[in-house]
Amino acid sequence: MKNTVFIFFLISINNYAQNSTEIKETFPVFPVCELLPEKFHQDCFNETVDEHIQNNFVYPKQAWDNDLEAMVKVKFDIDINGTIKNITPNSSVIGVSFFDRESLNLAKKLFNDSAKKVIESLPDAIPAKKGNIAIKKTFLVSIKYQIPRKLGFDDVDSPPIFELCSDEENKKLCFIKFIEDHISKNFKYPKRAIKKGEEGNVFIQFDMTSDGLYTNFTTIGENRILEDEAYRIMIKLPSFEPAKYRDKYVTTTYGTTISFKLNQ
Repeated sequence: MKNTVFIFFLISINNYAQNSTEIKETFPVFPVCELLPEKFHQDCFNETVDEHIQNNFVYPKQAWDNDLEAMVKVKFDIDINGTIKNITPNSSVIGVSFFDRESLNLAKKLFNDSAKKVIESLPDAIPAKKGNIAIKKTFLVSIKYQIPRKLGFDDVDSPPIFELCSDEENKKLCFIKFIEDHISKNFKYPKRAIKKGEEGNVFIQFDMTSDGLYTNFTTIGENRILEDEAYRIMIKLPSFEPAKYRDKYVTTTYGTTISFKLNQ
């Protein structure tokens, strides 16, 4: 089960500052970075590892199903042949207590195995060198396994579902149409705005929580009267089933624009 939520840090454990009297030391180079000037090799190395983790990151299904999260620190070497060796993951399970050590060790193993597999699949590199002699370099990465609690509307697998959309195949399209119909049915041009000749667009954004609540309304418009009307319309939305991401309820944010235009 893939998941794009993670934190990545890269540290060269045995790297050190050099002065003019020390023998020159170069950084390991992945093939994709080889043609770049040497001064960019370290940044390219870091970016390549980062991108590799993103593309190969898999959330352990058993951990996902049980709402387990962890931070895994993985130490590994790039040896004198440029091969990834001595991969040592060490996970810390976050936000949960275990009644027995066996359960804790099982949870840690799920994350350790997943993180190790990601690092194992890194490509071979041109090894680091010191004075033109290949040397081993040791690195440390930290990968965070975190279940998302809030995602954008475009990122959820299933949007919030209104009753009228429950049987529709394209639920996102049904959701958007439902919102448009709701605005149309409940739209009333404020009398004060008509008297003042006020018109314009109001962007309104709000959260639809994993508990089935509407929160965090924000309006952006040219006039407070019109913003208040947009708010009045949207707080009349009916109850819903929360959005889902990989079978878990999540909070999602949705925004739309309401146009107020006077007939000329």
